[in-house]
Amino acid sequence: MHMPTGASEPNLPPAPFDDGCATGVKGVIADARAFQMASRTMCVNRPKSVRRSILAIAGAVANGSRTANETDEEAIFKQWRESRQRELVVDASRAVRRRRTIPSMRMYGRLDEVDALGYLDAIEKVSRETKVVVFVSNREVPICPDRVAGLSWQANANTWQQCDVSATIESALLPLVKEYPTIRFVQVHYDEIEFDPAAVPSLLAYRNQGDLFAHLTEIIKIISGDEPFSSNSLKTVLSSYNVI
Repeated sequence: MHMPTGASEPNLPPAPFDDGCATGVKGVIADARAFQMASRTMCVNRPKSVRRSILAIAGAVANGSRTANETDEEAIFKQWRESRQRELVVDASRAVRRRRTIPSMRMYGRLDEVDALGYLDAIEKVSRETKVVVFVSNREVPICPDRVAGLSWQANANTWQQCDVSATIESALLPLVKEYPTIRFVQVHYDEIEFDPAAVPSLLAYRNQGDLFAHLTEIIKIISGDEPFSSNSLKTVLSSYNVI
C-alpha cells in the first residue's frame, strides 16, 4: 500500500460506517481513515524547521533527490503502518480469546445413542450454557402396566407379554429433539451406566457441564394414566422441570 504524495485527502464516509472493521471494503476505508488521522496528528506535532524546508526546496531537483516533504510523508506512512500492524495483532488475539471463552451455541437436533464414555462426554464436553438430556432406556423392560394409555400390550392365557416402554418414550421424545436443537439429547442403555433397572426408563437433565438438575425416574408414572401419551404430554412434564 502506498499513499501518493501531494494528493488531496479522500472524501471518506462517516466514521460509524467502518467502525471496528478490519477486512473487506470497510476495512480498507478504516485503514485510509486511520492513516489520514495519523498524518494530521504527526503534522501538528512534528517541529517545523524553516531552515530544513529551505534547504530541501533548494536541493530538490535534477539529480532526482526527494524533498523533505516526501521523506516526511514516507516516515508518517511507515510509522502508521507499524502501528496498524500492532493493532491488527491485538485484535486477532482478542478474537481468539473470545472464541475460547464464549463458544458459539451449537445446534444438535438428533438423539444420539451413546455408551458409558459417550454419556460422560455428552454432559461434560459442551458449553456451560448447553442443557443435556439423557434418556436412560431399556429395550427389555418388565411387564407393561395396563393403566398407561397409548402403550401397546397383549394378553394371552398365561401371562402378559412384554411391551417396549422405552421405544414409546423414544417416539414421544424425537419430535422434541427436533424442536429444541440447542439442547443435547442422548440415549444410553441403563446397564452401560449401572443404572437401577427398576427406575427405567428415565430422563436425566444436566447443565453447567455436568450438574444434574432434573431426575425424572419412572417417567411413565409421572404422566397420568388418563392422559394420552404423546410428545405434548412429555413436553409438559419437561417444561415443569425447566428442562425445555
